[in-house]
Order: sequence, then C-alpha cells, then structure tokens
Amino acid sequence: MRSNRKAFTLIELLVVIAIIAILAAILFPVFAQAKQAAKKAASISNMKQGVLAELMYQNDYDDALVMSDSGCVTSQPNCFGWGYGPPDSVPFENMFPYTKNMQITVDPMDEVQSVAQRQMDEFKSIGAPIYPATIALGTTAELEYAAAVRSNMGYNFAFLSPWLLVPGSNGYYVGAASINSSQVTQPAHTLMFGTSIWNRVGGAPTGGGNWVVQTPCWEDANGNYLQPIAGYAAAGTLFSYGSGWDANPLSWIVYGGLWPFYNITSSTAATGAQNGQVVIGWADGHTKSMPISQVAAGCSAYGDTSSSLPQGRVTDPTKFIWALNQ
Repeated sequence: MRSNRKAFTLIELLVVIAIIAILAAILFPVFAQAKQAAKKAASISNMKQGVLAELMYQNDYDDALVMSDSGCVTSQPNCFGWGYGPPDSVPFENMFPYTKNMQITVDPMDEVQSVAQRQMDEFKSIGAPIYPATIALGTTAELEYAAAVRSNMGYNFAFLSPWLLVPGSNGYYVGAASINSSQVTQPAHTLMFGTSIWNRVGGAPTGGGNWVVQTPCWEDANGNYLQPIAGYAAAGTLFSYGSGWDANPLSWIVYGGLWPFYNITSSTAATGAQNGQVVIGWADGHTKSMPISQVAAGCSAYGDTSSSLPQGRVTDPTKFIWALNQ
C-alpha cells in the first residue's frame, strides 16, 4: 500500500509569509508608538517630581524660587562663571534633598541615559584644574553639580532667576537673581522647566540635557525689557540677554535649548527644524506635553518679516508663557 504524504505547497508557504510580513508592517509602528507613549508618560511623571521638588524648596526658603546659579565671587578659588562647577550650584543640585534621585532629570528619549556618563562628559568638558581627571576622584558636590548641569529639565532662568554680574569690593559676584514666587502672577500659565538638550551634532541631540533654557522673547512690543529683566538691566548687573532662539535649524538653541523629543514631525517654526511635543513643568506644579511651536506663542521668536517686528518682542502677552507678569 502506498501512503500519501501531505505538505504545504511553495505557493501556500509564500502566501503565509506574505501575510506575516503584512501583519508585521502594520504592528511594528504601533509597537513603536506605544513605546514612545510610555516614555512620554515617564517623562511627564519625572517632570512632575521635578516641579514638586521646586515647590518644596520654595516652602523651605520663604517662597524663594530656586536660583539658576547660586554663583560665587571671583576672588574665590575656581570661580569662573555659570556652569563651571563648585562653589557655584544649579537647580537640581540644590533640590537634590527633595528628589534623592538624579535619574529623574534624564529624559527617557535622550541618547545619554547614564548619569555617570553625563558626569564624565561634564568633567571632560570643563577639565582640570576645575575638575579632577575622573569622576572616581570627584567630590560629592562636583558629582551632583556635573549631573545637575546636564539635566534634561531646563530652567526658565531669564525670568525666574536672571544671570547677574555684580561688582563688589572683593571682585565680581557671578551668579543669578533670587525671585520670590509671589512675583509670578499666573503660575498655572508660567513655564518653569522644559525638556532640554546640551548640544546638537548633525541635527541630532547629544551630550544630555541643559540646566537652563532660553526664552524666545525678552522685550515688549516697544522694545523695552520685561520684568524682572528690566530692573537688573537698569542697574547694570544683567548678564543674561540678548539673544534668544536661533533660526538656524541645526542650532542647539533653535528652540532655546528645549527639544521636542516626542511625536516629532516636520516644522515650519524654522526651516528644516523638527516639530513635536515638549514636556513642560509649570510654576503651579502641573505638567503636560505640548507642541514646541506653541511654546513661543505670542512672541516674535525669529523676527516677524510681515510686520518688521524684530526678534525677541512679545506680540501677545496673554499667550506668552515665559514672563512673570502676564
């Protein structure tokens, strides 16, 4: 007796493979979107912890906002300016007692996920004699500073703690202003932190984050400095402005150092730049993601050629989310 052996024909196998390929093509983008959505949720959660740490800091320091740089006097050893390390200190270093965790300052979409790598990059960037050769030789203050200065939560320093250069009997104070939370008239409408990048190479973010981000506008429609910038400019101590967002699409400050890590699409904000969602922490403690193009609402971020309005002028104060008084 002959037994009949059944098997798939070549055509049947090819049909099955084609169906699997079609299903994979449909599902893989869905998986990628789900993964990015999870990362965005984690980013929003981290930002929430960051702004709550700021609110706890205010509660312990008589409603003073954390300073963008505590600064130092140039007669002190290693006092070289903003971002150079101790004796200066930066926001998430000063708020570390409330967070107990530098990892929350790392955005899940950033290429540098390791806090130790960020510290090492900062040590190399500044170099000796300010920093030791390796992070293994770093002090606690140096390590916390190096991690905090490359935080992906960039601080709205122009309005919440402008950089100052103040002459004194023992040299210059190189630091920042201290602002009280009562000066923020609409905290639910005022940007405090936003997801930031350190630099861009070939258009891609690199090096971690940046502890401060630049406002797109710092003057009213008539060209007068907004408060509190105006007061320090009048006193001759302001060292913050003026420059804002860079229209060069490959610049790291095309969005003032902010970066739309999520739902990236093409952009009309600056030719060749990328649009997408940036995660924002607000002065009242709430957080959300929003299109990067909306972050400069009510502002001539790159200069308005249709009305000849220069760069950096506020066109609609009710929409501008950076200033203290709105």
